[in-house]
Amino acid sequence: MLEFASSEAVRTTGDAPEVCLLNPETLLLIWDMPTRLWAVPKLETTEGKAISPQATLRLPLGGGGTRLLRVIRRPKDAPVSFLAEAGTLGRKDEITIDPDGDFEFASAGMLLEDVTPSGRLSLMSALLGAWASMFRTRRSKSYTIFLNKLVSEIVDTPQRAKAVAKLSDQQILISAGLPVAFGEIEAVYIVSSFGFRRLALPPHESSEGPQGKKQTYMIADRDGTENGAYLVVTGGRALAIRHLAATPVLPSLSRWWLARGKSDADLREYIIGAMARGDTKARKAALEFQLRCPLSSQRVTGGGGLPSGEVDLAVTTARGTLIGGWYRDPAEMIAGIDILDSKGTAHPFGEGFYRYAGNVMDDDRTVSATGFVGFYREIQSQVPILQPRSLMRLTSGSRHLMVPTAQPIDPAEARARILRAVPPQHLTDEIIENCLSPVIGDLQQKLLAAAKIDRTIEFGEPRKEPAVSIVVPLYRVLDFLRAQVGAFACDPWISQYCDVIYVLDSPEQAEECEHLLRGLHLLYDMPMRLVVMSRNGGYARACNSGAEHARADLIAMLNSDVIPHQIGWLELLASKMGGPQEVAAVGPKLLFEDGSLQHAGMYFAKNERGQWLNHHFYKGLPDQFPDANIERSVPGITGACMLLHRGAFDDVGGFTEDYVIGDYEDSDLCLKIRKADFDIKYVPDASLYHFERKSISTHTDYMLGVATQYNAWLHASRWRDMLEDFHENDVPQNRPQNRVSDDDDQGEAA
Repeated sequence: MLEFASSEAVRTTGDAPEVCLLNPETLLLIWDMPTRLWAVPKLETTEGKAISPQATLRLPLGGGGTRLLRVIRRPKDAPVSFLAEAGTLGRKDEITIDPDGDFEFASAGMLLEDVTPSGRLSLMSALLGAWASMFRTRRSKSYTIFLNKLVSEIVDTPQRAKAVAKLSDQQILISAGLPVAFGEIEAVYIVSSFGFRRLALPPHESSEGPQGKKQTYMIADRDGTENGAYLVVTGGRALAIRHLAATPVLPSLSRWWLARGKSDADLREYIIGAMARGDTKARKAALEFQLRCPLSSQRVTGGGGLPSGEVDLAVTTARGTLIGGWYRDPAEMIAGIDILDSKGTAHPFGEGFYRYAGNVMDDDRTVSATGFVGFYREIQSQVPILQPRSLMRLTSGSRHLMVPTAQPIDPAEARARILRAVPPQHLTDEIIENCLSPVIGDLQQKLLAAAKIDRTIEFGEPRKEPAVSIVVPLYRVLDFLRAQVGAFACDPWISQYCDVIYVLDSPEQAEECEHLLRGLHLLYDMPMRLVVMSRNGGYARACNSGAEHARADLIAMLNSDVIPHQIGWLELLASKMGGPQEVAAVGPKLLFEDGSLQHAGMYFAKNERGQWLNHHFYKGLPDQFPDANIERSVPGITGACMLLHRGAFDDVGGFTEDYVIGDYEDSDLCLKIRKADFDIKYVPDASLYHFERKSISTHTDYMLGVATQYNAWLHASRWRDMLEDFHENDVPQNRPQNRVSDDDDQGEAA
């Protein structure tokens, strides 16, 4: 046992404890009791107040006794007296400790003497966990030295752990064997001469290995392990200590994985999930690992009445995991489809699973099948999991693994797959809300984070104080630029008072677009600016980016396929703006190329399925239809051509950017303007041609997918109350009786 402190340092009316140091500021008081202590004796001041902070631990001894440990702060300026209960008989001894006592540091060997294995587990857990936090010893060099001595005292020659791979500049992967009987791991600590810390991530336990051991993998920061360290593993009833040798140059994760020669899908997902929580470099490394070391894709093959199936869509984001695919079940053997987590545990989708009738190819013939999509919120990742695994569960109890091919890492490509996951005729608002929208929303945010202004190119000297800034988003189709710029140049008011800004949302065309605009500038001597985006971010992001470069108090949003056919149209629209507190947006009449009406204001109505859609007044009727030639307030105007007050535009936050590709952003903006108590007017005396949807028709994600249905759902879920109010109260104008129905009449896009 430890030697007693000097009588001058510790004075007591009864049995004196042994007093030693855990570090210069922390005292450890030790009593050895001949019997088990089933209750914790009190320790309080002579006035009966609790001592804080203090910690107490009872260590069972092999002979049936108890070693009682108490940890308190070392007194600083004056002696401290307190009352300590002696055993369980109720007697209290007064103890006084002098701050100037010459106390020894705790001896690891004496502290562990005769302590049972369960007591050693409790002691290590307290020293590495609660006590370190309570008494702030994590940065204490003397405390670290004591811990290293204690660990080495517990096991003379510990088994080895091994650093097997480098995950990033900061993290390594460690492998260690533990007995199968060890039970559940509660915590893992690194103890080295540099300090100690608990591993932030729980370890991964693989299947049972040789000699009754299970291989356990842990991810740790490399700092402090370069010269070797101890791994201290604590469980509910067990303690294991492993020695981690000095870490030399380690192989990359991909090289180590390929050299193993065997695949462990659960371990793979554990590593990916851990790296996803790291910095940007770690997340990039997680993607590289998945691409270099993909899982073998697996489908369920049937025949002779057996079920078959495949997962061909699988996207994991920070909001959950979405899968989609098909199955055939001629004999009704399938009980369900489950999703696997990183531990290989199967989870049923529950209410987030939807089926629909479909067809698949089977030996060059089309056969009927059941399509499905499922969303499971609890399996999430900051880094895309490119091959989430699923199980086909049969009524017999057997389970069949399904692994998709590696999914795209680009958020736009992943979004495109989701938009094609369910055929439009089978898509419902319920599927969008409960299944698709969380993942699409997350991918949209990732896409927008990467879609920034890359550079701007000036053609000529910019207008110093323009009356209107014209913003034109460009995507793929540049065919109308010559006609549009020519119309601008031929309008004296535009050429003299307006600022023209083109925003290229397809940056791969930057060289072609710059060459074309430079030539048009030389031809017409009209100043222009080209804003080039870093990648395609959609209509709203392009328009908002153009607005950032606008210098006028009025902003005209104009599609690239809208061509003026008269001069003075923009000057007329500008004259109708009544200041930011009155009219905040105005729109002209738009015509199809055959002269019929394309737009005379916008209103909202439900279709036969009860879904709210955007509609254009009098679409398809002759240009001179009387009601279409009345200037009036309207619920909204199309983004194909709208003039906005800059102050109102900024106040409502510009275009909302979570709509996909391009649809419903214009009506969303109009509803935000109306909610802010501004007015919106339709001005028929200003007229332009609109070659509708020429740009968006080149966007395969839009044309082949269900983007417009998703946007309609998003728009309605956001504005349903206001749309119902318009419908019930005919605000601000009665719906026309002569509307021509058009299934494609659902908003605008660049």
